[in-house]
Amino acid sequence: MKSKFNKVRLLFLYVVITAVWIILLARLGTIQLVHGSEYGEKARAQSSGKTKVQAERGIIYDRTGREVAINIVGSSLSAYPRNKSEVNKIHRYLNRINGWKSGTSRKKYKLKPERFRWIKRDLSDKLATQIAADSVAGLYLRKGLKRDYPFDEIGRQIIGNTNIDYQGLSGFEYNHDSLLAGLSGLIDFLRDGKNNTYNLREVPLVKPVTGKSMVLTLDWYFQEIVEDELKSAVKEYNALSGTAVFLDCYTGEILAAADYIENPTSGVLKLRAVSDCFEPGSVLKIATMAALLDENLVDLEEKIYCENGLWQCGRRRLRDDKKHDTLDIQQIMELSSNIGIGKLAQRLGGEKLRDVLYKFGFGQKLRVDLPGEASGVIGDPGVWSEYNIAALAMGHSISTTPIQLAAAVGAVANGGKLYRPHVIKGIIDSDNRTIKYMEKECIGRVIEEDNAEILRSFLTGVVERGTATPVQSSIISIAGKTGTAEIPDPENGGYRRNKFNASFLGYFPAEKPRIAGIVILHQPEPVHYGGHTAGPAFKRMAERYSIANSDLLKPNTQLKADGNDCEMIEVTDFVGRDYDFAKTMALRDGLTLKTNRESGLVVWQYPPANRKIPGSEKVAVLVNSSEDDSIIMADLVGLNMRTALALLNYQGIDFEFEGCGIVKKQFPKVGEKISKTTKCRLVCGNS
Repeated sequence: MKSKFNKVRLLFLYVVITAVWIILLARLGTIQLVHGSEYGEKARAQSSGKTKVQAERGIIYDRTGREVAINIVGSSLSAYPRNKSEVNKIHRYLNRINGWKSGTSRKKYKLKPERFRWIKRDLSDKLATQIAADSVAGLYLRKGLKRDYPFDEIGRQIIGNTNIDYQGLSGFEYNHDSLLAGLSGLIDFLRDGKNNTYNLREVPLVKPVTGKSMVLTLDWYFQEIVEDELKSAVKEYNALSGTAVFLDCYTGEILAAADYIENPTSGVLKLRAVSDCFEPGSVLKIATMAALLDENLVDLEEKIYCENGLWQCGRRRLRDDKKHDTLDIQQIMELSSNIGIGKLAQRLGGEKLRDVLYKFGFGQKLRVDLPGEASGVIGDPGVWSEYNIAALAMGHSISTTPIQLAAAVGAVANGGKLYRPHVIKGIIDSDNRTIKYMEKECIGRVIEEDNAEILRSFLTGVVERGTATPVQSSIISIAGKTGTAEIPDPENGGYRRNKFNASFLGYFPAEKPRIAGIVILHQPEPVHYGGHTAGPAFKRMAERYSIANSDLLKPNTQLKADGNDCEMIEVTDFVGRDYDFAKTMALRDGLTLKTNRESGLVVWQYPPANRKIPGSEKVAVLVNSSEDDSIIMADLVGLNMRTALALLNYQGIDFEFEGCGIVKKQFPKVGEKISKTTKCRLVCGNS
C-alpha cells in the first residue's frame, strides 16, 4: 500500500515539474520568438546608448599671447540612488564629508529612489579626491571641462564668464559663444548592473570640434594698471564710480577698458565704457573746435570777449568757472571757457554742429565687437536758439559713451581719421593657425590733417598752461581736455545741484600720439574738477604703462653728445654675450655700458640693438651669474631717465625720482644686494 502511495506521489511531482517546464519553455519561446526584438530593444536602450562629448572651448589670449581664459578639468558630484537604503547612505555620507549635523543633507537635498539630482557642480580638487576614494553607492563623480581665468577678476568686465554648463553667460564669452564653444561629439556607451558607464569604442561616433581661439587687442598689463589706478582714484576722490578706456590712435584697437563701482548693487558683468551714456561736458569742446577749424570760421589771432564770466544767452545765462575778459582761440580751449566756445559755436549753427558731432561718431553705434553697446543721443530742439547751440557746443544736451569719446580724440591725435574701436585682433583654429586677422577700419575723416595739428597744440596747452596742469608729467608727455559736467536730473528736469562728472580725455605721448583714452569719475567729492581728479588718474595710468614700454617715454631733449652733438651711433646687440666680450664690443663701437655685475652673461639691454643713439648716451645691460642669483643694484648714474626706468621696470623694482634728465645720484648704491621689495630713489638733472 505504501509503495503504491509513493508511486502516485512521484507521478504527481513528475506531472507538476513537467508542467512547470512546459510553461517556462512556452514563456521563453514567447519572449524569444514573439517579443524577442521588442525586449532586446528595451534592454539595449536601458544599458547602452549615445551621449554627447563636450567640445573644448577656445582659448582667449591678449595681444602679447598671455592666456586670459583657459580650460581646466573639473569634477561634479551627482546622485542617482536606486532604493531608500542608498538614499540613507548618501545622506549620511554627505553629512560626514561636509561636517554637517545629522539631517542637514536630507533638508538640503531631497533625494528619491531612481531620481537624478546634482549635488555639487564644481568640486575642489581635494574634495573630489576624497570622494573618489570612499564614495558610497548611488553617488557619481563626473569629470569635465570648466572655464578658468588665470588673472582672476582682471578684465572680467570685458571677457565676461561662462555658466556652470560651460556656455557663455556675459561679456566676450557670451557675445562670441558660437565661435568659442565648438561642436559637441557623440560616443556609444554601455552601462552595467551597477550603473557604471563604459565607452564601447575609443573613437567617438562623431568627433567633437574644438572651439576657435581668439586673440584680443587688450594688453593685460595695461588692463591691470587701469583697473588698479581707477579703483585708487574712486577711493581717493570719494567718487561713486569710475570708468576708463584706452585705444590705439592708429588702429582703433582697444588696449584697456574698465569700470569700478565702490558699492555695486548688481553682480552683472558689463562694460560701462561701451554700454552706459553720460553728458560729457567740456571734453566735447574738442569736436566743436575741430568743426570751427575745418569750416574756417575762426582766426587764430582774434580775441573773443568772454563777458567777465556771465553771458546773457537768449533767455538763459551762461557762466564760466572763472571771470575772463578777452581770450584768443587757443586760450578758450586751454582755459575751457564756456562763453568763448558758446559764442564761436553760433557761427556754426545748430544743424551744422549736430552733423559734425555725428561725423565724429556720436549719436550712433560704432559697432564695437562687445555686447550692450549704446548709441547715445544728440539733442535736437527743433528750433536752435543761441543757448541750445552753446549748450551742445560745451557738451550738454548730448549723451555719449566713453568709447565714443576715446575714438574721437584718437582721430584728432592721428591726424583726422576715425577708426572703429574693436577688441578682436585675430581668430585661431585648433591647430594654432590664424584663420582670420582683423584689419583696422576707418569710418571716415573728421578733421583735416593741418587743422588736427593746430587742435593738438591747443590740447598740449591745456596740460601745460590750462585747466589740466596737474596732469603734467616728467615721464611721459600728455595732451588732452578736461571736463566737469553737471549731472542731469531726469525727475525734476534741469541739473542736480553740486553734482558733477569729472573727466579727462587725452592721448600720449603728446608729440607723437600713440594711445588715446578717457578717465571719468562719477560725482567725486569735494573736489569735482576733471583736471584735479580724473586728470591725475589718467596721468598715473599713462606713466606706469609708459615705463613698461620704454619706447613711449618722453625723450630727453637736453641730451648732448660730448663734443659732437650730431654724432649718432648704432647700438650693438649685446644679449647672449659674455660681459667681458660685450665690453670689448662696446669699446670698439664707441659705446659705454652700465651694468649690475662685472661678470656673467648679458640677458637684457636698453636701448635695444640696431637703434641709433647720441654718442653721449649710455647703454644699460643686465648680467646674470650662474653662481649667484641674487638681485644686484645696477649702476644707473649717467643714464638718461628713460633707460634707468626701463631697467628698473625689467627687474620689477619699485622706484621714486626727483627731477628729470640724467641720473645724478641713486639709492641704494651700486653693487648692493636688494630684493623685489626694495624701493630705489633716483635724483636726476640736466646739468
